[in-house]
Amino acid sequence: MIDLRPFVRAGDTVLWGQAGAEPRALIGALLRQASGLGGVTAFVGLTCDDRLASAPDVALRSYGALGVLAGHPVEVVRCHMSALPGLIRAGRQPVDVVLCQVSPADADGYHSLGVSVDYLFGALAAARVVLAEVDPRVPVTAGPGRVHGSAFAAVVAADCGPTCVPDRRGGDVEARIAAHIAALVPDGATLQLGIGGLATAVASALHGRRGLRVHSGLVGDWLVDLDERGVLADDGAGPVVVTGTALGTQRLYRYLDRNPRVEMRPVDLVHPAGITGALPRFVAVNQGLQVDLDGQVGAESVAGRYLGAVGGQVDFLRGAAASAGGIGIVALPSVTSRGESRIVDRLGGPVTTAAADVGWVVTEHGAVDLRGLGSGQRARALRSVADPAHRDRLDVPARPRCPDVRVTS
Repeated sequence: MIDLRPFVRAGDTVLWGQAGAEPRALIGALLRQASGLGGVTAFVGLTCDDRLASAPDVALRSYGALGVLAGHPVEVVRCHMSALPGLIRAGRQPVDVVLCQVSPADADGYHSLGVSVDYLFGALAAARVVLAEVDPRVPVTAGPGRVHGSAFAAVVAADCGPTCVPDRRGGDVEARIAAHIAALVPDGATLQLGIGGLATAVASALHGRRGLRVHSGLVGDWLVDLDERGVLADDGAGPVVVTGTALGTQRLYRYLDRNPRVEMRPVDLVHPAGITGALPRFVAVNQGLQVDLDGQVGAESVAGRYLGAVGGQVDFLRGAAASAGGIGIVALPSVTSRGESRIVDRLGGPVTTAAADVGWVVTEHGAVDLRGLGSGQRARALRSVADPAHRDRLDVPARPRCPDVRVTS
């Protein structure tokens, strides 16, 4: 195994690909050798590597979306995903060493970054040292995520492939939420959707749509479902799917391999509202942990436990607001697993998305459009999609002289 001492210095920050693109052999080497490296920090994103949860010699830092590290001590950089590449370029988020998982080189000596380009792309240019894990099971993906072998200070061979995570299937609540969301998605829309049980349910509920495109920071196996069912566009007008990162099963990774319909792009070309706002009928679907009666969204932490991220939520909601025919959606079950209301008087954690950036809010009890509503109207609309057992406990302000709002249910 590689000796990291010639490449990693005391005090360095080491960054690697997230989601499906974690270079597990190199991460393992770092964790085993960390005690002799003089103190290092790892910048991690959405991670599936549970070894990091017990790594006392590595300080952890992240933008959020912690995966298996949710609830563990991690220093969180609260920033919009669109801002992260700029922070890296400016040195505000240091990157000294990059570990990357790549495909074998092509005839010209270029390796594909595979299933995660996003902020990794910019980090490669900022790093002092780049170490590569070359894996024949890494898909060769379309887009700018190619790196010449001359950029690597050292290379290790691996045969792990991208991290596989089984597709999560939602239950009845997710299916009801998804049905409300699907009713808001027109044919020909461009969809932003994440991963997890709700995302899978939404994709399933869109089975009758046609001509959809996908522009999303993260995709899962649901993408393959949409294409196999004929939901995605087939007009030959450029890539049908634009994304930065993928996380799923081998089914997804086989689909991505050498598929010209899917283009992996860096954050700078995926998240900015100026890009998504130019897409017609851009529908952004994001999840929250809580929504208060002003319409503010908490998507990061509750009761001091950090669970989510700022991520791309605000980026995509603002893009949807600027898009011709676009809509931004925040979706969440009406109650927690303990039966506590997620529609609340006051958030139990930081505000992730300001009320002014929220369009639709959807629970299993309906969908409400908050755009253009006054404060009292907003509160009544949100109470109408709360769990019925909790509605009377929500502190809705006295009714002003203005019309009621209609709830889609």
